Amino acid sequence: MYEESSESSVEEELLLLLAVRKKSRKRKWVHEINESREYVGEYHRLCRELQSHEDKFFTYFRMSRDCFEELHQLLEPKISKVVTNWRRPICSKERLAICLR
Repeated sequence: MYEESSESSVEEELLLLLAVRKKSRKRKWVHEINESREYVGEYHRLCRELQSHEDKFFTYFRMSRDCFEELHQLLEPKISKVVTNWRRPICSKERLAICLR
């Protein structure tokens, strides 16, 4: 009887260790590099700066700002994603800018 309880306690300890080990490995939804994209990313810095310079905007995207906005209005329902509790999606204007580049 002592051997049975000893074996079951060893099994319980092993299961607990396995559970603790599995908890320590957490997957990340967003890589560290992309966490600061809203502050240092190309779209949020360069593309916003290009909004005030029509000639540079045209050189960068090969279209005028008005054309970009019109295209965005047409595509927005198809390329926008839903905001969830886990993460915020890439905005539709940024998706369009990435596609055009």
